[in-house]
Amino acid sequence: MRRIASRVVPALTAVTLLLSGCGVRATDIPIPGTYPSGDTYTVRIEFGSVLNLPDRAKVIADGVEIGMLDHIDLIGNTAVATVKVHADAKLPKTTTAELRQSTILGDIHIALEAPKNAPAVFLRDGDVIPVSQTVPATNVEDILRALSNIITGGRWADIEQLVTDVNAAFPSDPAELDRINRAGRAALSDMASHSADLDRILISAQQITGKLESGRGAVDRILTYGPERAAGLSAVLFNVVKLIISGGQLAGNVSTLLLPHVGDIRSIVQILAPAAVTIGYSDITLSQNLDAFHNLLRDKLIPFLESPDVRVDRVSADVQADQLITTMRALGMVP
Repeated sequence: MRRIASRVVPALTAVTLLLSGCGVRATDIPIPGTYPSGDTYTVRIEFGSVLNLPDRAKVIADGVEIGMLDHIDLIGNTAVATVKVHADAKLPKTTTAELRQSTILGDIHIALEAPKNAPAVFLRDGDVIPVSQTVPATNVEDILRALSNIITGGRWADIEQLVTDVNAAFPSDPAELDRINRAGRAALSDMASHSADLDRILISAQQITGKLESGRGAVDRILTYGPERAAGLSAVLFNVVKLIISGGQLAGNVSTLLLPHVGDIRSIVQILAPAAVTIGYSDITLSQNLDAFHNLLRDKLIPFLESPDVRVDRVSADVQADQLITTMRALGMVP
């Protein structure tokens, strides 16, 4: 009886579905293997694209089938796949979803992968895996389409032209190519043997760039106002040149005027030159002369005038006697 009942019930169910009306799909018939058995919970997965994802696609985690695709909704530009997962499957909220193929020509399935050291916070019924945690499928069709674009889009012709251009850049003479090769190796060897100099050059360049970076404001001002001021400077230089050219005629007239008096001018210069030198050094020697004069008054003249000590041993007639007497009288030594 049990065997008969097990055969009759599915048959009656199928007949009921056929007679119940339109809108019934073949995938709606509860055929074993087309729906997860046991208790399940629902998870919604957002994908940027679900192209070629079949109906009732498998949901696999760590190589184990844990659920099945129920349906797909298009919300805006995002495809939301609703899957039913076995109740005993514990998936962290940081789980990532990817559309994969088990074989090259196999059907696409939804692969769930939990990151390492994921926190123990698991997905529950109605939770969503956002599009930031999903990866669309890279299937064989896309790869073949990309290869077709490369082959038919002229990329091989571009590669061929690139090879031709590279070959044309090198000399056709093998001896010349060997010479270039030897020169290149010698240059590399020279650079390797002078690494200290290269380091010094790089350090100097780094210091220069650092100074430019620290003086960015000044560099900005130079670049901003430099061209305008350089244009003004060029106008000034042109005017100076014009002034020099215009002064040529004046110089000729001045030479005609001064040429007869060159000797007198030279004599005047010879007289004024020592005076100019003396005046030029006067600010240096003035303090020294004042100190010397102060010492003469303080140490010589004032002590002598306060207590003169003069002894006259003998007087002899001389042509300068009158001057001597006049000087002594001025000093108060004689009446």
